[in-house]
Amino acid sequence: MEGGDNGIDSKTNSMSEIQSFFKGTSVFITGATGFLGHVLLSKLLRSCPDIKQIYVLLREKRGKTAIERFKEMIDDEVFQVIKSECPDILAKVTPIVGDCLKPGLGLNQTDRQLIRNDVDVIFHVAATVRFDAPLRQAVNMNIRSTSDLLDIAADMKKLKAFVHVSTAFSNCVDRKVIEEKLYESPISSENLMLLVDKLSDETLDRITPGLLGTYPNTYVYTKAVAEEVCRTKGVDLPVVIFRPAIVISSAKEPIPGWINNVYGPTGVVAAAAVGLMRSLNTDQNCKANIVPCDYVVNAAIAAAWGVSLKNRNGEIIHTNGNGLKSKPDKSKDIPVYNYSCDLLKKPLSWKEFMHMNEMQEPKMPSSMSVWAYNLTLNKYQFVHQLYCFFLHILPAFFVDNIARLIGKEPKLLDAYQKIHKLSDVLAYFSTREWQMKTDNVMNLWHRLSNKDKEIFGFNLDEIDWMNYFYIHCVGIRKFILKEDPNTIPAAQKRRKRFLMAHYFIITTLACLSFYFSFNVIKRGLMN
Repeated sequence: MEGGDNGIDSKTNSMSEIQSFFKGTSVFITGATGFLGHVLLSKLLRSCPDIKQIYVLLREKRGKTAIERFKEMIDDEVFQVIKSECPDILAKVTPIVGDCLKPGLGLNQTDRQLIRNDVDVIFHVAATVRFDAPLRQAVNMNIRSTSDLLDIAADMKKLKAFVHVSTAFSNCVDRKVIEEKLYESPISSENLMLLVDKLSDETLDRITPGLLGTYPNTYVYTKAVAEEVCRTKGVDLPVVIFRPAIVISSAKEPIPGWINNVYGPTGVVAAAAVGLMRSLNTDQNCKANIVPCDYVVNAAIAAAWGVSLKNRNGEIIHTNGNGLKSKPDKSKDIPVYNYSCDLLKKPLSWKEFMHMNEMQEPKMPSSMSVWAYNLTLNKYQFVHQLYCFFLHILPAFFVDNIARLIGKEPKLLDAYQKIHKLSDVLAYFSTREWQMKTDNVMNLWHRLSNKDKEIFGFNLDEIDWMNYFYIHCVGIRKFILKEDPNTIPAAQKRRKRFLMAHYFIITTLACLSFYFSFNVIKRGLMN
């Protein structure tokens, strides 16, 4: 599938089944300003041009109104491609002022009624992007917003699909196999929301470790509880739970290599590219559970289509105030899709992931680098901490003190604090391995027509990973580091100087070590 192809045959004007499903529909998206939301919105606009309307929930942030943020969002380079192809298409996007952190999504009565009357498909993508977010924020964003949106969905007149975007790691605790089913929640969502409403921030911070138990962070914990909300409130609705693994840059769309954040492995590659990160707490033999964002979005769109088919076939019964009420068939679970690296016949390891990224570095080194690329994967935390002390903290302490002496602002220790925080978050997922069942995703893929497979492709086995990581590194250099391709020749010369210095230091240290060891042994023999 070419990046610019919307999949409509100009000669026959025929549409695929998924395109036909979205024709004339109105879609409501939460989290459209986020990484995955951007890709979802652009994909719907490009590949479903006959969509009626897309409503995006936006809140005020950092002194900017929701409308100002909307204007900024559609000026993003992602949407420049769409504007050039179809200048009027963005008129189909309508901002809705609201806030997932507020009760009832912060919607006014007029907008709430608009959603109830006009929306056919919901994509609930909004989530806190901080893995260590305070419990109150994580609960309100990940759980309460889901509950409130399901309440609105229950009164909607023509809802065809409600796609709740969760995470493949929502049920990763105390199990090695994660099936495509709903698991028991660690706590009742009602009880957790009641705790958040009744207790102060200080008290919540104090009891959070006890509540989390063996859960690695508030993000995974609240995502698990949010699935319980879908189970209890979504039983009569066309709800689907979509669980992507670690989402990284695009393979093809909206722009090859597009990425706008430094979370997870992307941040690691960026930090290693500039010579800052030299150790990562990772088991190199574990599976690298990564998936490109455009493939994730395609699968989520297909999941919406899939659950609508189940709804029409009577497997899921949607009841509302104006429709025919029927006793729901509770024997059937809400559809769950694990979109993970287990879809691959041979999943990549973290060693392969890092190696393929490292192979791209000489082709496009960063002009911002402070040292040569030299990243080591350390399985054991103790070894990783030793590496960090000698290769991160000590050099940063030395450089920052020199900066102070010459009247410049010390920045390196602060940078390493952020890098270590990123590394610590990723370590839980990169030092463990799970088998994630993907039968539902595979069945969904096989149900797609050949045309839909071209337009909404999400078969990971079709990816040439070496080529993908080339695109991935180009994207990091362009979209994260904001470097011009014209700087590559100078950066390559800079890289050679750093490599010479690196090997000179290594050789000098090795010689000194040999010299002192030889003298110690010599004295021991003489005595």
